[in-house]
Amino acid sequence: MIKLEGYKLPQKANLRIAIVEDNNTARLNLRSHLMSIDGFEISSYSNGKELRNGLRTVNFDMVFIDFHLGQAKNGVEWIQQLIEAKAFKPSMGLFFVTSDSQPQTIGQILDLHPDFILIKPYTMKSLATNVRHYLSARRSLLPALKYMDANRNQMAIHYVNEQLDKGVPKRIETDFIKLKGRLLIIEKRYDEAISLYSSVLDKANGVLWAHWGLIKSEFFTGKWQECQKMLDRLIDESLTKEKAYEWLASVEIGRKNFIHAEQLLDNIRDTDLTIQATRLKVLCYKMQGKTADALALLEKKVQSNLSIKERLVDYAMELARYHLHVAELEADGDNSQSVSAARVMLGKAGRGISDRQSEQQKDNMLALSFLLDDDKPRAERIISESSHSLQLRNANVSSMVDAVKVWFGLGHLDKAKELLEACDNLMLEQESHIDSLIANEVVAKAEKSLGLEKERAISVNEKGMQEYRAQNFSAALAHFYKAYCTFPGVPAFALNLLQCLGDCQQSEYKDVTVEKLLHELDAISLSDKNLIRMDSIKQKFKMIA
Repeated sequence: MIKLEGYKLPQKANLRIAIVEDNNTARLNLRSHLMSIDGFEISSYSNGKELRNGLRTVNFDMVFIDFHLGQAKNGVEWIQQLIEAKAFKPSMGLFFVTSDSQPQTIGQILDLHPDFILIKPYTMKSLATNVRHYLSARRSLLPALKYMDANRNQMAIHYVNEQLDKGVPKRIETDFIKLKGRLLIIEKRYDEAISLYSSVLDKANGVLWAHWGLIKSEFFTGKWQECQKMLDRLIDESLTKEKAYEWLASVEIGRKNFIHAEQLLDNIRDTDLTIQATRLKVLCYKMQGKTADALALLEKKVQSNLSIKERLVDYAMELARYHLHVAELEADGDNSQSVSAARVMLGKAGRGISDRQSEQQKDNMLALSFLLDDDKPRAERIISESSHSLQLRNANVSSMVDAVKVWFGLGHLDKAKELLEACDNLMLEQESHIDSLIANEVVAKAEKSLGLEKERAISVNEKGMQEYRAQNFSAALAHFYKAYCTFPGVPAFALNLLQCLGDCQQSEYKDVTVEKLLHELDAISLSDKNLIRMDSIKQKFKMIA
C-alpha cells in the first residue's frame, strides 16, 4: 500500500464548493440544493474571472460551473484557461451545469473530462444522487488526485492499479478506470490507454468518454486510419457530430489534405466554431493560400466578440498573427499595410489582456512587426524585455516561434536555435490535438524560412536515437517522423522510422505507411550497410504479419 505523505484527507463536511453561475436565481437555488445535501462551505461567483480570483486564496474541492456565462467566455473556455494557468487542480471535482444539450456544447464539455454534466432543468434527486456518488468515489480516489496535484502521475497510476487489483466496489469501479485512462493519456502511455478504452467499449459501446479517450490515444499514436474509422461512425451520433467533424478535419490536416479538411469544417457553422476550431480552419485557408478567406473569418470572429473582452483578446491575437504572416509574404515589397493592421489588432488585444502569457504573445508579435519594418533597435528592445520573463513551462509554441524569427532576424542565431529546441519539447507535451497540429505547422514553416531544415532534422534524429536506445519506442517514433518530414530524402531517416514502426508493430504513423517507406527506399540507391539493414527490417515485418 502506498503511503501518501504530507496530505490530510478532508472530512466530507468540510468540502469547499465553488458555484459559477451568471443567473442570480439559479445560483441561489443550486446553493440551497447543495446545502440540503450536506454542510458544504460554498462560495458563489457570477463569472470565470471571479472564480479565477477566488482560486488564488481557496483550494476548492468541487466546482459547479454553468456553460453559458452571459456575454463572456463560456464555462469550458474558462476552465481550459485555468488549467493552462495551473490554477485548476486535478483534485478539483468538475460539475458542468447547462440547459444547452446541443452537440457542439456537449462535445466541448466532454473534452474536459467532467465528473458529471447536469442538464437543466434538473431534479433535486438527480443532483443529490450524482453528488453523493462523486463524494463516495472521491474518498477512494483522493490519494491519486493529490499525487496528480503534485505532478506525480506515475505514483497516481500505481495507486489506481493497486486499488483495482485489490478490488474496488463495483459502484465506483468505472470512476477508477476513467481516471486511469486520463492518467495514461497525460503520461503519453497511449498504447496502454488504447487497450483500456477498447476494453471498456467491448463491454458497452455507448460510453462516450471511452470513445473520445480511444480517439485521442489513436491520434497521438499516429494510428490515423483506426482513428478515422471510429470518427466516421460517430458522425451520426447527435451528441458528438460537431466534435467528430473537428477531429476528422485534424486527421486530414495532418495528412496535408487541406481542401477536404476545410470541407469537413464547413459542416460547423462559423458562429459555432470554437477558438480552436477557428484556428484549424484558418490553417486550412493558410495552407491553400486563401488569405482573403482567412482574414474574413477572423475579422468576423473579432467583430462578433467586441463586447466579450476575454474572447476578443484571443481572436484579435489570431488576426494580428495572420496579418504578420501576410507581411512576411510581402517582405520583398510594400508590407506596411499588413504590419499596420497587425499592430491595430495587437492594440485591441492589449486593452483586454489580464495574464502574463498573453502579454508575452503580444510583445513577441509586436517585436516581429518592428523587425518587418526594419526597425531592429526597437524590435530588440521589446524582445529582450519579453524574454526576461519567458517561462517555457507555460509558453505558447506559436509565440515562441515569433520570438525565434525576431532573434534570427537580429542575428542572434544561438538564441533562436535554443528556442527552437525548446519548441520540440513543448510540442511533445501538447495535450490538445489542435495545438499539436498548429505547432508542428508553425515550427516547420519557421525551419524552412530560416534555412535550418537539415540541421534541425539531424538534431531531432539524434534525440530519436537516444529514445530508441532507451527502448522508448513511442517517443523515438515521434522524433524519427519529425526528422523524416523536416528533411526528406535522407535514407537513414526513413530507415530509422521504418525500423521503429516495426518495433512498435505499427503499419502506419500519421500520414506515413510501411508500404510508402519501402517504396521510397526501393527507389533510391542504398549503401551495402543500409541494404543489409533494410532486409532485416523487411524480415521483421514478415514475422509480424
